Amino acid sequence: METSRHTRLTSSELATLWNTYVADTMGKCMLLHFKETVEDKKTEEIIDYSLGIAENHIETITDLFQKEQIAIPQGFGANDIHKNAPRLFSDEFYLRYLEHMGRTGLSTYSLAKAIASRKDIRELYKLWYSQTEMMYDLAVDLSLEYGIYVRSPYMDYPDEVLFVEDNEFLGQIFGKKRPLLAIEIAHLGTNIEVCHIGQTILLGFSQVAKSQEIRNFFQRGSNIGKKQITTFFEILKDSNTSYPSTWDALITGSIEPPFSDKLMLFHANLLSAIAIADFGTAIGGSVRKDIGINYARLIAELASYAEDGAKMMIKERWLEKPPQTHDRDKLINRTD
Repeated sequence: METSRHTRLTSSELATLWNTYVADTMGKCMLLHFKETVEDKKTEEIIDYSLGIAENHIETITDLFQKEQIAIPQGFGANDIHKNAPRLFSDEFYLRYLEHMGRTGLSTYSLAKAIASRKDIRELYKLWYSQTEMMYDLAVDLSLEYGIYVRSPYMDYPDEVLFVEDNEFLGQIFGKKRPLLAIEIAHLGTNIEVCHIGQTILLGFSQVAKSQEIRNFFQRGSNIGKKQITTFFEILKDSNTSYPSTWDALITGSIEPPFSDKLMLFHANLLSAIAIADFGTAIGGSVRKDIGINYARLIAELASYAEDGAKMMIKERWLEKPPQTHDRDKLINRTD
């Protein structure tokens, strides 16, 4: 028998929609500054397309939350972007940032759809994945055209089928290591790019943040990114695997902030979360023991950095509380 009873959002659906809204309000602010300062017309077209995606997501989730009678997050808005501020990054960086946004969005939306049950929510994430896929392809194609796309290392094709003969394939913490697998190289290459994006953003933010404490926090994060890049390069080097030169940071000398300290601090924590997720995925694809141990160590370092960032946001009363269950003990033990 059919029922007209309304199906409420599940906790996973609520969480992904809430996170998407906040992230897209932040992304919109970033993109508005990019649009205001970009010089290359082709890059500007991709920025415009990305802005349209973010605005569509914000509007759609706002309408959905209003219908569901869910409080709409504050997120970020006009107070978090400083119009007419000089550019902080180059056009080349804008293009790399768009590529990074696209890659992250593809991972996020595919997972969001996989854990959604309501048909309308699944259809939303299907559409949003398609939009993000287009944006990612546009950014990659233009990076290739301009010769600034950083490819993963090449390797010889296998010419025969081989099987593992002993436990040395799993590697050891010390001593001689076996050659890297293609999937291990792929993750190392991707994570070098992830760290470069984070290092560059945080170095730029460290120049312009108004608070000295927050400037120091961003500089610390940039140094962490630089150290982690060195770790990944050393693993490739020790296996005689080459990696192409990375793109230049291309940060301007501006000390005028285009964004609020609140937005930049949130972005720093988001970058840490993205890197932790990427490192966790890499652990699953890295069979060599020493590589897994390195990733675990770097995750712990990033988790500590992200915790310090969250504490700073709490101190400033900037950390918006995500949806959560009721504290039953507090309700039971209240004093009326």
